[in-house]
Amino acid sequence: MALQVLNLKAENYKRLRAVDITPEGNVVFIGGRNAQGKTSVLDAIWAALAGGEASRATQQPIRDGQDSAVVSLDLGDMKVTRRWTKDDSGTLIVEAADGARYSSPQKVLDQLIGARAFDPLAFTRQSARDQVATLVSTVDLPFDPDELERERKGVFDRRTEISREVAKLEGQLAGYPSADPSLPDAEESVADVLAERERARANNEMYDRATAAEKRLLAEVDELEEKLREKMSDLALLQAAALQLDQPVDLAPFDERLANIEATNARIRQQQHRVAVASELAERKGQAAQHTLALMAIEKRKADALAAVEFPVPGLSFDDSGVTYNGIPFAQASAAEQLRVSVALAMAANPTLRVLRILDGSLLDSASLETIAALAAEHEYQVWIEVVDETGGVGFVIEDGEVRS
Repeated sequence: MALQVLNLKAENYKRLRAVDITPEGNVVFIGGRNAQGKTSVLDAIWAALAGGEASRATQQPIRDGQDSAVVSLDLGDMKVTRRWTKDDSGTLIVEAADGARYSSPQKVLDQLIGARAFDPLAFTRQSARDQVATLVSTVDLPFDPDELERERKGVFDRRTEISREVAKLEGQLAGYPSADPSLPDAEESVADVLAERERARANNEMYDRATAAEKRLLAEVDELEEKLREKMSDLALLQAAALQLDQPVDLAPFDERLANIEATNARIRQQQHRVAVASELAERKGQAAQHTLALMAIEKRKADALAAVEFPVPGLSFDDSGVTYNGIPFAQASAAEQLRVSVALAMAANPTLRVLRILDGSLLDSASLETIAALAAEHEYQVWIEVVDETGGVGFVIEDGEVRS
């Protein structure tokens, strides 16, 4: 069911006294001089249909000096009559073609009215954020843009935090000297070195004693021939004991190690710290890389989803900065492209009630008006355009709240 305004009647609404308009064609011009009620004609259509939303935008719907106002729209398969009084919030009647009245009239109208207001040019004046919201409202996205943005921001913030840690760890790592492969992995103990030295010293002492004893016994061999066997046995024992001992050990390395042990251990600790920092740095870099991949995955998921969406206008999409058209920001598109996109969006947002309004139509040049007329004819929409005209020859001319006869 596609609806258009077949007839508009309005009395005492805003600047209007009484108008009765039966439009013809796809483009309906409402002309005349300023402050005569042109805008009120277009507002009356919206006010009759939008209810509370229109009321919030219009504080005083009743013409000064009057007690009530009424707007009636014949939409073909439906008739809408809304009345305002100073004593209450007014009444709304919605009738079907056979005269039957709907029990929930505003709910019926809300199902007819699109996601956007009727004025397509309002889209060009919206902020980038609001333009994205408007575009999203006209299509079925396979994802929630706000939820996806929160996910992207969470990953981005965590990556930023990790990157700060990476920079900090890189600074720490740069403060350490290069790794020394000659250093042991663990610090040396003074007690352990002293124990090793003591064992070496004891070995040397025993070796010296054994050597001295051997010399004495050899000297006594000549003198004590009779005790040769006994002494030879002792000698054998001593030689056997000497074989169990190491050769004399140089104690200088132990002394050198002991003299330098604190400095060496300090270098070992520093190298251990360096290894730990390098390990943490590698881990943080890995985490940062993972978050970067996660961001890329989110962006790809979003791009793939957007690529599958059928937008009302080919080439239309959006990114983090706003709506895009053929890959460039919408604000940088030509005036003709912006107009075509805005009208197409308004039509997509109002598929059932095929009525659009354009305020400030005087700002449109002839080429823009031709574009609107072509789109309206192509898609079977009715576009009401307000224009300032002092010749009295453009469309329905409004003078002092009435249609000039």
